Amino acid sequence: MTDVSTLDFAAAAPIIKRLAEVAEALGHAAGVSAVQTVGSFVSYLAEHPEDIELLLRFGASELPEDWIHYGCLTWKGADGKLHHPADVRRIVGAPETPVYFRHAPRTAVPHRGDAK
Repeated sequence: MTDVSTLDFAAAAPIIKRLAEVAEALGHAAGVSAVQTVGSFVSYLAEHPEDIELLLRFGASELPEDWIHYGCLTWKGADGKLHHPADVRRIVGAPETPVYFRHAPRTAVPHRGDAK
């Protein structure tokens, strides 16, 4: 469990806001709920915190293929049952670790909307 006494809550606020913005954009483009999308982001980032900067700067296109299967949180399926990402990976035959298709790490440059 994370020791909350060491967290910088003021620094966390803009990160949460940006995460919500990225989820809203992806949810709108995909025709799905932004609330569910942000939950999927949190699930994925809890397991892969090294990807937070790429997600917040460039969007979900920088995440690995089938990133939604590589989180740590369960979700309720259309069948009414709870599903864990590891179980889904086994069912669909996905590898145990995400597969990235980037040829070289993308440098962290400001998003066009961030430039002043």
